[in-house]
Amino acid sequence: MTREDGPSRRATHVEHEVVYAAVGASAAPDLLRFPPDGATPYAEEVRLGSGADRFLTASSLLMTWGAQRGAGIRVTDIERGDGGHYDGVVFDDQGTPQPAVDREDRYGPDGEPFLTAGTTVRLVRDDPKRADRLMRVVYTVDEPRRAGFAWGSADAEGAVGEEVFAVEHRDDDTVWATVRGFVWAPATGLLGVKGRAVVKLAVQESRDQIAALAPGGAVPSAPAGSAEEPGEPAESDRPGEPDQPGDPGE
Repeated sequence: MTREDGPSRRATHVEHEVVYAAVGASAAPDLLRFPPDGATPYAEEVRLGSGADRFLTASSLLMTWGAQRGAGIRVTDIERGDGGHYDGVVFDDQGTPQPAVDREDRYGPDGEPFLTAGTTVRLVRDDPKRADRLMRVVYTVDEPRRAGFAWGSADAEGAVGEEVFAVEHRDDDTVWATVRGFVWAPATGLLGVKGRAVVKLAVQESRDQIAALAPGGAVPSAPAGSAEEPGEPAESDRPGEPDQPGDPGE
């Protein structure tokens, strides 16, 4: 996806915009076959249990940063999205962008508000060798049997990409946590084996986050496109330049 064919943005925006052009591409149904140029796609899932109660519990945990905290990542400097700023893109089941709608604030069992599109956060890890990362929520998913959010890199301090986390209550009554996305190796000269290692680590961290939603923890499956056997990156090896704000409807 190029700068020209990516989803348009509103003219108003806030600091910490994402640093890649393919905003919202994680919602594409054919992402694993046709990722953005140069990106490695991936998809993972973990069964969490079954039933409506499990779905409500897991989705509430996901929407209040429970996957990240459960994986040992501290979520700090939370700046909630504001309706007066860029709120991200909302997609239906077919990956089609939908008009923005006003939503009431929702809260988890402990009173923490659900995350919203446009929110920016800083991720802090215990490893002193790992730089903090800025992320921005680019869209949310709020459906009767599926809930989640997508975020993308708001800095270029390592691997850059976008991923969507979701909890799904499927037709057979089972509940699953999923993550799918795409990632580029750092634009700092890390090519070959080192670049692939950074990509693999990024995918592993995403896997750890959905595993943290399972009662007692779980080992996720490794489908095609996973960290063990990542999809092949497309032809270019760098993310595109981020779209610049323009007129509404641009």
